[in-house]
Amino acid sequence: MRTYSKRVAFLISDQHFIPHGGIGQFAKGFTEMCQRIDWKVDIILDKEPTNDFSNLIKSLGANIVYPDESLRYNDHTATFAFSDTINFEKIINFRKAIMKAFETNIYDMLVCNTQEAMTASYAMTIHQYIPVVFYTHLHSMIFRESQGSDVFLDSYHNFYNKHMEFSDIIIGTQSQKNIDELSKFGATNCALLRMPMSERGLLEPYLGTHKGVLFIGRWEEGKNPEAYINVMKECGLPCKVMTNRTGAKKFEKAFEEAGITDYEIKAGITGQEKVDFIKSSGVFFMPSLRENYPFAFLECLGHLPCVVLDKQDWSDNFDSQFYTKTNIKEAGQVIKSLYDTTVNPKALDYVKSLDDMVSIEWIKFLDMFIPKRSNTNTAKINTYTTVTYADYIIDLDRSHLAREDFESVLSNRYKFLHVVYTDANTYLSKEPSYEPKEELNGLNLFEGL
Repeated sequence: MRTYSKRVAFLISDQHFIPHGGIGQFAKGFTEMCQRIDWKVDIILDKEPTNDFSNLIKSLGANIVYPDESLRYNDHTATFAFSDTINFEKIINFRKAIMKAFETNIYDMLVCNTQEAMTASYAMTIHQYIPVVFYTHLHSMIFRESQGSDVFLDSYHNFYNKHMEFSDIIIGTQSQKNIDELSKFGATNCALLRMPMSERGLLEPYLGTHKGVLFIGRWEEGKNPEAYINVMKECGLPCKVMTNRTGAKKFEKAFEEAGITDYEIKAGITGQEKVDFIKSSGVFFMPSLRENYPFAFLECLGHLPCVVLDKQDWSDNFDSQFYTKTNIKEAGQVIKSLYDTTVNPKALDYVKSLDDMVSIEWIKFLDMFIPKRSNTNTAKINTYTTVTYADYIIDLDRSHLAREDFESVLSNRYKFLHVVYTDANTYLSKEPSYEPKEELNGLNLFEGL
């Protein structure tokens, strides 16, 4: 039976719980990182997962928790058919999932990767006892001048802008540049908490052959795919595209219209196939104009000459000696000049050094948090010498769990000598030499959660 030093709730919407998306890749990389540092991760979803990604995440060591009965989003989608705003049904579903998770375990940290999860988590008002991290993924969460150019209504941006300004939660983000930008608009409690490399094979050197100019991303305005098509038509080199299924169809059409026939498109790839596709490319061209900390760029930086446009500043997050910045008119010639060259030999070490810091940052952050503590012994949890947290909840004999039930445990757990986490449970004990024991019956204790 494996035990863990910490337990983390990682909140993500089913919409983004996909293997090839940026937030899904963060979920995978974060789960793997936590296994390396002896933290247990429970993935908290707004509804039952609709793809096989959950099986991969569970195989990597995480539990999956979602509501028994989720509200549907049909009314929300129909009401906001041509735009989007705050999804109250999703907030309720996250609240249900959080409450369900706390029926079985307590947590040392909540990491929210979906806006509606932030609202549901904040409503629990447990940020005095454990850090509640709002993690920045949307470009518009950080760079407010871009708000209004996306699908979201002003009501959405105004509502979640205020979330970024809460002083009693933590805004987790990927770079100091992001922190500086967030601070301009009233964010007072930001932390540099980067994402681990989810495909660990991209931290290993590559000695094979190279072919093609790589583009990574969906077909959407911010990614600037039209620029890629135009530049590739000009320079005449083989094209390689890594995108989603919808993007694949749009790239096929664009290539046909541009008269480009030498191309290879991969949709939704992960794992070794993704690693090999990236490493075997000749140049990475990222014409994207709106990014905050593009992880695809970091994935390529250690293996390929990388080219970006000069009409953006997101590349300032990275050491400029490892990429080339150019204007759109000269991009084709720059790519051709780099195509048969090798990547800077120090580039992979640079990427590895950034990745090495990720777990250190998360550990240091959690270790520095000072929780609020109860100074009384009136809470029922104090009557136990040793208890399985889930059994304690059952002993309360509630028809519905109240937030104060787990708040009481969070505020009093420091009185126990041991708080031990296993894959399925949380144990609290005042016995000096306590070690938990679990009976395994071959059943998945989290099946259906």
